[in-house]
Amino acid sequence: MAGGRLVTGYRRIYTAAMKRTGEAQRGLQPVVELRKEAASYAYSVRAPRSRGVIPPSSYRNGGFATLAECLGDVARAMGGDFARIYVRLDGLCVGERDIVELRQEPEKVAAELKAELEVELMKAKAVCAIRTESVSEPGEG
Repeated sequence: MAGGRLVTGYRRIYTAAMKRTGEAQRGLQPVVELRKEAASYAYSVRAPRSRGVIPPSSYRNGGFATLAECLGDVARAMGGDFARIYVRLDGLCVGERDIVELRQEPEKVAAELKAELEVELMKAKAVCAIRTESVSEPGEG
């Protein structure tokens, strides 16, 4: 699939909302799920969670040798309809990014996302350690 063929239904909904309100609604900001698959990177694009429900992906692409190449394709796929995107890397939220950043500085963004992932992983490990310490051993009263 070519990166520029993001499912048009999502774009139509987004564009209609922009025409009604005169600006992009934050709730329509897409989410990109980036992930490492064996020796390559892949991504999928979906709408944000709504009332606790994670919607299905509307577009997928993969086989990129580096995270930076993957980000460049994300920027091409999003076209000019979206200014920002929520970013998840390997299942964890790593923030929001401007599409223009993905297009102009994919190497820098890739490094920043990997660093943010490490921070999120350390937070998760700390939470797990606290939970483990708070669980008493059987027979300890």
